[in-house]
Amino acid sequence: MALNVFRILNSTVYTLLGIVTFCLTLLTPGDFIYQCYRNRRLTNIFIVSGVYIVTVLLALLVYASRIYTIRTGLGAIPKAWIPVAKGEVGKSVQRLVEDGIHQSAIVAYQARPRNLFDEHNEPAHDEDLSIKPDRPPWGPVSHAGWSSPSSLDLPGLRYQRVIEELPHLIEAKAVSLAPSDPLISSNRFADPSGSGDQNIPDPRVVEILQRPTAMGLRDYVGHLTTLGLIDPPELGAEFLSIYEQARFSPRPLVEDEFRSLMGLFAEILRGMKEVDPKVLQEIRGDGSQGDSESFIGPSDEEGETDTLGTEDLGESLYRRRSNNSSSPWGSSLRSVRTAPMVQSNGSPAQSRSTDRLRSGPSMTSLRRVGSNLSQNSAGSVIRLKLLRRGAEFLTPRTGSPATDGFTSASSQTALFPKVDPAVDGEDCDRDCASCTIHYPAKFDVELKDKLYGNVNGWATHVLVATGKADWVRDVADEKGSVMEAIDKGGIAPNNGKLKLSASNIPVPDEYHHAKDNKSRPTTVALFPAFTIIDHVTPALTPDLIKYFVNPSITTTTPLRSIPISSQPDLTGDSTVPTKTLLPAQDISSLTPLRSRPSPHAAVILLCSQKTRDARCGQSAPLLKREFERHLRSHGLYRDMDDERPGGVGVYFISHVGGHKYSANVIIYRRRDFDWYKKKNESVGEKLVQQYSEEDDGAVQGIWLARVRPEECENVVRFTVLQGKLVKPDQLRGGFDRERGLTSW
Repeated sequence: MALNVFRILNSTVYTLLGIVTFCLTLLTPGDFIYQCYRNRRLTNIFIVSGVYIVTVLLALLVYASRIYTIRTGLGAIPKAWIPVAKGEVGKSVQRLVEDGIHQSAIVAYQARPRNLFDEHNEPAHDEDLSIKPDRPPWGPVSHAGWSSPSSLDLPGLRYQRVIEELPHLIEAKAVSLAPSDPLISSNRFADPSGSGDQNIPDPRVVEILQRPTAMGLRDYVGHLTTLGLIDPPELGAEFLSIYEQARFSPRPLVEDEFRSLMGLFAEILRGMKEVDPKVLQEIRGDGSQGDSESFIGPSDEEGETDTLGTEDLGESLYRRRSNNSSSPWGSSLRSVRTAPMVQSNGSPAQSRSTDRLRSGPSMTSLRRVGSNLSQNSAGSVIRLKLLRRGAEFLTPRTGSPATDGFTSASSQTALFPKVDPAVDGEDCDRDCASCTIHYPAKFDVELKDKLYGNVNGWATHVLVATGKADWVRDVADEKGSVMEAIDKGGIAPNNGKLKLSASNIPVPDEYHHAKDNKSRPTTVALFPAFTIIDHVTPALTPDLIKYFVNPSITTTTPLRSIPISSQPDLTGDSTVPTKTLLPAQDISSLTPLRSRPSPHAAVILLCSQKTRDARCGQSAPLLKREFERHLRSHGLYRDMDDERPGGVGVYFISHVGGHKYSANVIIYRRRDFDWYKKKNESVGEKLVQQYSEEDDGAVQGIWLARVRPEECENVVRFTVLQGKLVKPDQLRGGFDRERGLTSW
């Protein structure tokens, strides 16, 4: 009651004061008008009246505009439900609105504060509006990437955490299948009383079954399939396709997809069996001399061999395993060598499994391995086989690159073909219509100069990982860096000019834990060879130049044909000449550096150094977003953690020259984007394929300028995928090793 009296008193006082204020406001002009009327000064009456009328109108206008603004703002606030009367909308819409209001009312009522127990200390319960757990009024609650909180078996589970643990669980299951050590289990070492646990796994088998740090899941599943653990093999291929989509796709999984993935995962675990007895015999070295000869390969007549000794084998294998802890970008660029996943009988996978003991050309010069090698638990015969299988991508080729037969192209279209609307479609030379990203209004570049033929040629291009997108003005001035060591170390490549660039490729973990700059290891990418060199330090740059850059292919290295050998055909058909490979030089004892081929089919390099020109710092991020958007539509996008072979990587690099022609884009592309998918049954064809696909490197290098975001779609469709020019006037330079042409 006191509250009502206070409100009445407050309103009355406010009203009286308002009336008094209004009367006092009118008193002065009223008296003035009255005096003017008595003195017959009508002009003053009109002036004063007009001023006051205008003032009142302005006040009303301000008041009305304020009311309109407030109501418009309140009306723009979205509302979940808008009450409507019957007849204003259709019956179905009316029913939907009413159901929603009823559900909201139930939820609001159930969420009200209330006692948990009644007066008899019994749990309180609303009989009329009780919520059924299986059918709550608000419907099922779910979110992509999470399971529903009301799920009976997986409430509130985060799918990504489970997916990240799948490789470790597969490895644990594989290692658990390792048989017991025969030495421990033998009577010579066993407890005569039979007490104690003698089921100790064989360390040699465990070492083969363990997954190295740098090996991706696709590699590991292929390795287990080769050993005969995963049965049937096609189950691994089906699981990998769903796993890689779940692991690397930006779209989170829904519950049905997650359950499908886990179902395949459970089938793989249930289907895993013990190691193939033949492979187990090879690991333990218990095979006969004849088996060892067929596995390693026959020795030559004079007893000479170029294989590694037992000590060298252990040392090089240790170095190889110790260098496997690379950066996230390193893992994305590592070689993916999978065991073929078969779909039917007679496939390459079964041929590989049944012919596991068959020797190949890379094994023909190895010496017979005696039984003393099998006594070393860390140096079994199968490790020698794995080491020799990886020798080709761990070491570079020998010899100097050839430069014969290259000519300078007279024009852009003579170097690279231009798109043809009759062949490539009418929109081949048009800008992207769906592009919403554009350069700033003040982004000015030089448009009058002719671009083609004004760049100096280069032989090799080295990208040094720094994890940054911007650097000091001259990257060679960065103290203690690999760039400084390469540029100012005094050792120049002997195969031509080297183009040096810093990049935003992430550095390995060891980089952050090094004591000083000189001992910080980083990753180096070498083009056009498509080669990755791990753990390069400033002190090891002479080895980088000597053992990797000098023997590498260059921009003027022709695509080499593989020589035809006079040896018998490995396929059994003596009438068909066999193509063999030249043996690669083993440099494992000469330098601790190790190389591996990049699995990318192409790379796009964008100049992003804004310390040299602000336009590059503006254009590079915008172009990267557009390139990645269009690469996703083709299934070619690869981020820095993506281990899948093929695809296109997009990276930032330092100054390349010609900032007034921003944006500069350099593209290195392989000849075949599906080179990693081809599988041939014959050993000879496999070697020919491996040589031509991995050793060819970049067939074309295309340097574009004045690239805009709306042009990225056709650059991906035609330049990256097909090696064609969309706008020839954008070409600054490049090379075509297949046709023997350069721009310089």
